[in-house]
Amino acid sequence: MQENTFLSPFQPARQAKILAVGSGSFLLSLVTALFESGLSKFDVLLTDSAAAHWQRLAECVEQARAAHPEASAKEINFPKNAKSPWREAVRPYDAVLFVSHKSRIEELQVLHAACREEKKAFLPAIRAGQVGLAGPLVHPDSKGCWESSWRRIHQCALIKDAHSHIFSSEAGALLANVIAFDLAKSVTGAAKPELKDQIFCLDLRTLEGSYYSFIPHPLITGLRPIKQIQDLHEQIGRSTGRNVSNGLFSFFNGLTSAVSGIFHTWEEGELGQLPLFQCLVQPVDPLSDGPADLLPEMTCAGFTHGEARREAGLSGIEAYVSRLASRALTTPASNQSSDYHKIGSQEHVGIGAGETIDEAVCRGLQQWLEEDLTRQVSAGWKPSVIPAKLGEMEDERCRYYLQALTEMQGTPVIGLGEERFGFPVIWVGANGCWYGCAGLNTTWALRLSLQWALLRAQNESTCLITQGVEAPSVHLEEKASSSLVIPSGERSAQAEILQLSLQALKRNRKRLLTFDMAMEPFLREGLGGVVGVLVREEDAL
Repeated sequence: MQENTFLSPFQPARQAKILAVGSGSFLLSLVTALFESGLSKFDVLLTDSAAAHWQRLAECVEQARAAHPEASAKEINFPKNAKSPWREAVRPYDAVLFVSHKSRIEELQVLHAACREEKKAFLPAIRAGQVGLAGPLVHPDSKGCWESSWRRIHQCALIKDAHSHIFSSEAGALLANVIAFDLAKSVTGAAKPELKDQIFCLDLRTLEGSYYSFIPHPLITGLRPIKQIQDLHEQIGRSTGRNVSNGLFSFFNGLTSAVSGIFHTWEEGELGQLPLFQCLVQPVDPLSDGPADLLPEMTCAGFTHGEARREAGLSGIEAYVSRLASRALTTPASNQSSDYHKIGSQEHVGIGAGETIDEAVCRGLQQWLEEDLTRQVSAGWKPSVIPAKLGEMEDERCRYYLQALTEMQGTPVIGLGEERFGFPVIWVGANGCWYGCAGLNTTWALRLSLQWALLRAQNESTCLITQGVEAPSVHLEEKASSSLVIPSGERSAQAEILQLSLQALKRNRKRLLTFDMAMEPFLREGLGGVVGVLVREEDAL
């Protein structure tokens, strides 16, 4: 084992002990890069002990000594008769580098685990599909590790086309330089390592690469326990948005990356922007073993461009958290402080995200009501609808949506459905189909129903829309309702809507249960709340 001497003026007091692991030309490139980085003494463990590799390694050392006489790369072997060969192999070292031109993920995982157990720094570079991956640099106290990065990187980022790309010597040299010089930065303190909580992704065809940050994965670091919110009444109206306007958009933008983001996309794409503004969002599936699969792409709409982008961002968070919730609610909790046991296995939990806790609970309740209506229609229930006579329509959005839908498909039929737990249900009949939504108030219900019908009219191709229920037919009553007045939705604050919703539930002998579903730190840092909502009988436990 060799002690490392550093050529940097930022040389630390202690000498780092480094082990380079790998085989073939990739390992030889790493040895050369380590010498060039100023890390002149280290040990080498060949995973393929071909005689030609030993000879070429000796030649690399001789060439390095021409410039740096103290250069040394001592060859070591696996400990004999060891119960845990990798753990014993890495034990004497401070840092371990691993390179492989083959996708030896299992071997990397074993070595990574050994380094974590022995509290050694670890820095890999491998081929994965059609790309080369370097990093992350994992220290004993790192929150982000290789397993997290592997679960965060998107599967589609590794396989870009149907062609096979060779792993060239140039690609190996590039990746070797990336990890060698990054380790040198870490060891000498000369600069901040690029691969701390980041990965470097290299296109093997074009040899172009970039750094991508990633968030530690909750299935590696552990999910925060689900806790029931006991003091909801005290919190209503007290919270203020943490991310106003562009701040919330900056948060969503920071989550978006086609390689390693929580959102694969968050953009307008090729969607038409009239009469509704639209935005696409596609979150990753946090339950993927790695690399990450993508959840279905969703189309969200808004009255303005910003409103559509905001709705897409919040809907993306809700879809992502819903997947985590499905794991948390069906897996026995190891942390006994979790309140997961208060939620029945067959109960639907509406997930809501918002700038404030008020908005998050309102969105969660809205989602719960929509799922309740969806289950009814899916079970074969044919909605009974009373045609509505529209009176004064003060809400600007409802007026615009109705006018746009009328111009595109003719005057729609608007009707009142049966209330659900004290909340209005409105159906819109257009182009041979019925679109229904349960809303926290009449304005919300009509807005959402009209918006959904308009989205279907605006998008000729099938797209996943995040709201409402679609029914092929309804039982249309002959009688008409009294004049339906639609007040402006802008007059009511979220806190007021939530208070009125709680009163409606109480009148119908129902109660609202809310749970804190911000199971990852980034959710707590970027939003006012992420909650799970369900409705029960007032006397139910």
